[in-house]
Amino acid sequence: MGKKTGAFLTVISVIVGLIVAMATIQSTQASIDYWLEQPNTPTPGLNQIIVHCRNGGGMDGDFNLVLKFTNATFSTQTQLPYDQVDSSTVKIKFVLHKGDSANKTLDFAVNGSEPFFISVSLQSVSLLEFIKANALFPTQLPYQWNATAQNYICTNPQ
Repeated sequence: MGKKTGAFLTVISVIVGLIVAMATIQSTQASIDYWLEQPNTPTPGLNQIIVHCRNGGGMDGDFNLVLKFTNATFSTQTQLPYDQVDSSTVKIKFVLHKGDSANKTLDFAVNGSEPFFISVSLQSVSLLEFIKANALFPTQLPYQWNATAQNYICTNPQ
C-alpha cells in the first residue's frame, strides 16, 4: 500500500503543478487583439488598408501580423519596416508592451475589376513566448467590383 500511495501522491502533485503553471502562464501572457480597418471604396490602382493591434495581456508581446492579398498585390510604397514574403504576402513586426496599441498603413494595388480578398493573421516570433491571439472583426475582407459606381464593395467581412 505504501508504494501505491506514494505513486498516487506523486501523480496528484504533478497534476496540481501543471494546473498552477498553466494558470500562471495564462494570467501573465500577452493577449493580442488584431483586426483590419475596412478601406472606404477601393478602386483599381493603388489603395491603402490599416491593420490594428493592441496588447491587453500581462506581458510584452513580440509577434508578426501577416497580411495576405488575393487578386491584389502588396505595394512597396508602404513605409518600412515590413518583410515582404512575396507579391501578395507581407509580415509586419510588432513589439507591444502591456496596454500598448499600434497600427500600420499598408499600400496595395488592385488591377482591373477582378474580385479581391485581404486577410490578416498573427504569427508568434518566439516559441518560448506565450501569446494569446484574439482575431477581432474583421480579419477577412472580400471585395466585388461594382460596375455602376466603378469601385469595389466589401461583400461579406468576417
